[in-house]
Amino acid sequence: MALELKLSISCHCGAAKQTVDPREKLSGSPQDINLCHCDACRHNTGLLCVSHIGIERPGSIEGLAEYRSTTKTVSRFFCATCGCHVFWRLRDSPQEWWAVATGVVIGLDGELEEGPTGIDVTGMPIRYVRHINTAGTRDGGLSPFLPRTRGGQELEVADADLGRSPLGERKEKGGGEVLSAFCHCRAVRFHITRPNAESRLPRSNFPDLMIPYHTGSPRIQNPDDEKWWLRPGRLGTSSAGAKTLLAEKDGPRRYLAGTCACRSCRLTSGFEIQTWAFVPRANIFFHIHSHDRNPGAPEPSESGTLNEVHREEKEKEKEKEEEEEEEEGIVPLDFGALPPGLLTSYESSRGVRREFCARCGATVFWRDRWRPELIDVSVGLLDAEEGARAETWLDWWAERVSFAEDAGNGRVGETARRAEGLVGGLEDGLRRWGGGEVSRCGREGLA
Repeated sequence: MALELKLSISCHCGAAKQTVDPREKLSGSPQDINLCHCDACRHNTGLLCVSHIGIERPGSIEGLAEYRSTTKTVSRFFCATCGCHVFWRLRDSPQEWWAVATGVVIGLDGELEEGPTGIDVTGMPIRYVRHINTAGTRDGGLSPFLPRTRGGQELEVADADLGRSPLGERKEKGGGEVLSAFCHCRAVRFHITRPNAESRLPRSNFPDLMIPYHTGSPRIQNPDDEKWWLRPGRLGTSSAGAKTLLAEKDGPRRYLAGTCACRSCRLTSGFEIQTWAFVPRANIFFHIHSHDRNPGAPEPSESGTLNEVHREEKEKEKEKEEEEEEEEGIVPLDFGALPPGLLTSYESSRGVRREFCARCGATVFWRDRWRPELIDVSVGLLDAEEGARAETWLDWWAERVSFAEDAGNGRVGETARRAEGLVGGLEDGLRRWGGGEVSRCGREGLA
């Protein structure tokens, strides 16, 4: 029996708070959800993957900015204040399809655990079932970190044969000295350089990623001033088949990267899994165009089926790259000197600021007043030749998901439990993927 239940949703600042109707009525089975890894979703959000729930047309889009596709068939709606992605809409005349970002869902309206007719609805409303569009990642993106949810739900990889060669057996790529990054509309463009002497200047506590803050460990304060964000070269394979760290004559070659499941990241991005790279401000350089860009810059075409969407957007991306060979200035990152209207800054808590693209809504940076010279960069913006995980540039921390215990915070019922299962599965998968080797350097003594 179908139940007329609604989903409660909200972004971080509360501007998007409302209830929405699931497109598929709650009838005893959860709605299957995909985790999308396509180029458009990564660069439009700054995350490595996104997920949505089909809904009926929402009651309000007030306070949300709309980012349209070239053909005006697809729109993404994000909060103009906090940057949270909220809705996705496809217009395929005469029909219109809407979806809501899974991270903004709080739970069933009224915190119902049992329907009005006595039908148990605790098995609703969603179930993560597969990774899709991983081919464009070239390395599987986040999918190797999350093979299943905690509790037993295995996640299918729709194009599992692509980019799945074992670590150390892939052709070594991306060994240059500059890593490009951009949002989907390309209003925000910057590059990162390899660690250098200036990379050692910041002073920072250890992040929750490495030492859980709830433990209260004195090591959190980093009394020895360890430069934990600087990492050695990537893993290689020795002649004996063992994984070994490649020797680097010139010191650190990569930056630490990790996953975060905190409530603030979820509600400012719209999704459960944020991915950050810790990069010194001295190694980030912005590309500023010599002319004012069109403020209505569209995203690539996304009409028709999902496969057609991703084929068309590839062609549009190539056209954009050719158009952007125009003169531009490259300047060190200085938040006070960037052109107005390029980034929107949101204070998610006292002393903590998050920047997102004012045009397409991509999450770009996290920073705080206590370590202003060390910046969190959204990994989904990076354009590494070897793949979305940018492993020649980033060393992924496999011991923990930052604030994993926060996955259900602010959520109720089955929505909270499924989020905890998703993040728990990510933490389990990371540990298996890391195998105790990827994050060995620098972790001793951090317990």
